[in-house]
Amino acid sequence: MTHAILDDSPNQMPTSPRRLTPRNSLIVVLPENHTISPAGLADRLPRGDTSDVDVIVACAGQPVNLHALQRTVSDAQFLLAPAGTSMEDLRELALQRAPGDIVTLLSGALIDASASEQAEILKSS
Repeated sequence: MTHAILDDSPNQMPTSPRRLTPRNSLIVVLPENHTISPAGLADRLPRGDTSDVDVIVACAGQPVNLHALQRTVSDAQFLLAPAGTSMEDLRELALQRAPGDIVTLLSGALIDASASEQAEILKSS
């Protein structure tokens, strides 16, 4: 006959409940002169419950559509690095903050020169 021994000593660490599903992180890397549309970002999010997805947007400088991105994913974490920060440094910065078991990396698209000039005009007005 086997007997189970219960140890109620205060030194025993309590165990936290084990997660049944992995936590996901979506990292969006936006180097200088790169962007992602709010719709493009929303398309990358799972449909329905997004409580198990941590969204981190790492930007070199302030993207012209920052407020629209913040409205799209209100609980996202936005990391604003100085302009000129490399894509590799942005990715490393975001990965350090990603709590997910599964991490998806997404890079923004390069803004062409005419769109960049138009964005600067809109930003300054």
